[in-house]
Order: sequence, then structure tokens, then C-alpha cells
Amino acid sequence: MKFKNPPIVEAICEFRFSQESKTDPTIPGLLYEKLKTDFPNKESKIDQEIEIKADDKGFRHWVKNPNSLAVFLSNDRKSLIQIGTNKLSIHYLKPYPGWEHFRPKIQQAFDALNSITAVQRIDRIALVYIDKIEIPGHNIDLKQYFNFMPHLGEGFAEPFTDFMVGCDIPYNSKRDICKLQLTSAMPDSKANSAYLLTTEYFLAKKKAITKNGALEWVENAHTVVHSTFLNCITKKLEDQFERIE
Repeated sequence: MKFKNPPIVEAICEFRFSQESKTDPTIPGLLYEKLKTDFPNKESKIDQEIEIKADDKGFRHWVKNPNSLAVFLSNDRKSLIQIGTNKLSIHYLKPYPGWEHFRPKIQQAFDALNSITAVQRIDRIALVYIDKIEIPGHNIDLKQYFNFMPHLGEGFAEPFTDFMVGCDIPYNSKRDICKLQLTSAMPDSKANSAYLLTTEYFLAKKKAITKNGALEWVENAHTVVHSTFLNCITKKLEDQFERIE
């Protein structure tokens, strides 16, 4: 099923490779030469992971594994590729053109990387879709629009406002996990209510997929992500996105 007005604001496919894979500072430049026809614009950024832990002195946070990323962007800046140490990600921003356009970009980037360096093992693959859903009005009855949503039992006198709800759904004997999260969000229009629905399907067991099976895994992941999204929403919300098949 496809929609005329899909709510996708970003789609991401990310590969993380094992430390056994060859790292070389020339790889981003070589990859750019392979991809510059479709991604001619170069930038750089620092990717940081923030870790927070609690101890007897309170909460502490620090930066883990800062990673310098080379970023290659299309001329319209709606699609991009990021390459860092043992990490490759492919992104499509709104307006999302459909899987038939996104998947070839994933294969293009993955094949290009394999042509210039030896990808030994894959620690993680993830396919992520971030949907921003705006519904006209306030005090929305979520049951009319979502099958996946927060629930408060009896005894709560006041309705909730901001919220975050999530769950992990295992697949393939827990080799893969589909992480599902719905949160309230800031709407683009003050007349609307807004929600972020994030669906992340990822390889939970390191090195369970070889590089030869990676793109097949991505294809299967997309099937799960798409069906999970449809299971999360009601027909009323489908109508808002305008089904085209």
C-alpha cells in the first residue's frame, strides 16, 4: 500500500562494520569519486554518542566514540550518504520518493564501499523510518487514529498530554528486533496535534548476516517496517494520507 501524502520525514539505512574491517583515511575520498554523480556536494560532521549513568554523586554524562563523518549530498539535499570509521548510512528526507527509489541508493552506496575496501563482518544493520503525523485539532482521541498508543487504566482522573510509548518486537529467533516508538511532538501548525512514530528494524546479533546477505536482509526489513506501520494506524489515518493502492 502506498500513500499520496506519506508522513515520512526521514528514512535511514545504516551499516556498522566490525573492527576487523579495514579502516583507511582515503576511503571517504575514494567513495566520493564513486558517488559524486548523484551526490556531488561534500560536507563533514562529528557523530557523537552521549552516555548517561547514575551513581552516588548523581547523573553523569560523557561523549562516547566521537566519529568524524564525511557527508555526500544530492543537489536538492533531500538524499545523502554518510561515511565514517566502520559506519555507512544512507538517508532520504521529506518528501520521501518511495522504496523503489531508496533501495537502489542503498545498493549503490553499499556496492561502492565494497568495491574500494574489504567489508569483513557486519556488526549491525538498521532500517529506520521516522513519521511525523499531524492531525487537525486538539484533545485528539488517539483510538481513532492509532492502534499503537499509550493507555491509562481506571483511576486516572485527568487525560495525559505529552507522552512516550515504545516496545521491542523480536523477529527470526531474536536475531532481529523491531523497535517501535510513538511520542507527542511539536506541530508545524498551531491548529494541529503532532506525533512522531519511529520504526527501527535492526540486526541484534552481531555478524549474523554476511555482506552477501546484507541487501536481502534490508529488503526483508523493509517488508516488516511497512507492515508494522500499517498495523500502527487506523483506516481513518490511512484516509488522511490518501491511499493510492
